[in-house]
Amino acid sequence: PSVLPDILRYCDAVISGSMALHILLPQNGTAWTPRDLDIYMAQTSSAYLLKKLFREGFMSVSEVDLNEMGYRHCNLSHVVVLTRDHLRIDILVSSTSAAISPILQFHSTAVMNFISVDTIFSCYPFLTLQHLSIMNVGLLYHSMSKHSLIDVVMKYQRHGFTYVRCKDVHEPGNMCKVMTRTITDGAMMWMNMVAIPEGTHTGLEVFQQFGVLDLQWMLGGMPCGLERAFCHPRVEVIEDEW
Repeated sequence: PSVLPDILRYCDAVISGSMALHILLPQNGTAWTPRDLDIYMAQTSSAYLLKKLFREGFMSVSEVDLNEMGYRHCNLSHVVVLTRDHLRIDILVSSTSAAISPILQFHSTAVMNFISVDTIFSCYPFLTLQHLSIMNVGLLYHSMSKHSLIDVVMKYQRHGFTYVRCKDVHEPGNMCKVMTRTITDGAMMWMNMVAIPEGTHTGLEVFQQFGVLDLQWMLGGMPCGLERAFCHPRVEVIEDEW
């Protein structure tokens, strides 16, 4: 919709899911086309965003049951589905102050990417840009059914992704799934899409606009090389208290 830039700017919202992945990857690697748009946002701006989209002719179809989706343990407050003609927008409202925290609990690293009003971010560019992905086993252990997980794996395999074991991709610059990551670490990739040099800024400055100083996460699972140990996945928001 034409109001999308304003929504991202004034609601501190981001685009994620298949749409962000499609924009991130080279055109010759994306023969598929996303069917909907996923917008992630904090609760404080959700009423304003819905009002803007209703004015654009979108209608609320339903509020999604998070238990049925297999996301009951994710940092999601609720999900609202909007449609207009053939367009569909899923509004995913975070249960934390950071719109992006649920993204770090996605089913696999392939979709841990997001777009703000002028910047695109990838949490695992080393893998994603090679069409490789690691599963986030936290969903399997805590909420998502095996059948649902198989469905999403097959979806991204059809999109050209190969799922690999963490221990098979321990290359320089890539981190193990049980290591703590942050949105400001060196393994994160961000690209400013503003053409005017005076308008550029750092990735850290973008997050500070959201009131987030940092966000830490760990995929979790069994540490590579060990069979009996298990690390629980986690996401922690570090906020600006001022």
